[in-house]
Amino acid sequence: MKTLYLLIGPKGAGKTYIGRLVGRQTDIHFLAVEPLWLSLETATDGWLVEETAIDNAFLSNDKVMIETLGAGEGCLGMLARLEKKYRLKYIKVACKPDICLQRVQTRDSTAQIAIPLEKIAEYNAIAATVVFPWNAVIENSGPASEAEILEAIHQLEN
Repeated sequence: MKTLYLLIGPKGAGKTYIGRLVGRQTDIHFLAVEPLWLSLETATDGWLVEETAIDNAFLSNDKVMIETLGAGEGCLGMLARLEKKYRLKYIKVACKPDICLQRVQTRDSTAQIAIPLEKIAEYNAIAATVVFPWNAVIENSGPASEAEILEAIHQLEN
């Protein structure tokens, strides 16, 4: 069965960084979904667009990784549909809230959805409360080293 790896955590936790690293260093295809959302036209169902992109990624890959806050009805509905098609591996990307906010303020924002800082704090508070059957936790406040990240992913393969 094809496997979908879900990097779940607050904005600024390092999900995209981890996904790109894993995409370069393993046979897991990383699909950055935030650019999909940035390209949406008004009244388009972003969750359907994201799900379709995931399905398309699986046409040529057995393992795909995405990033998400993991919160909200739309996200949960999409995950329920994906769970019927793929094996899901839930990876919590943990990071201290102040570090997340600092990272959001200092990163290149051209590839990110523009959100006011007070909203980011609100969304991150929600993201911190989501609970899934975690298959792995990556504590990325430090940040985690490449070796630590790759070892956590490798453990999911066994």
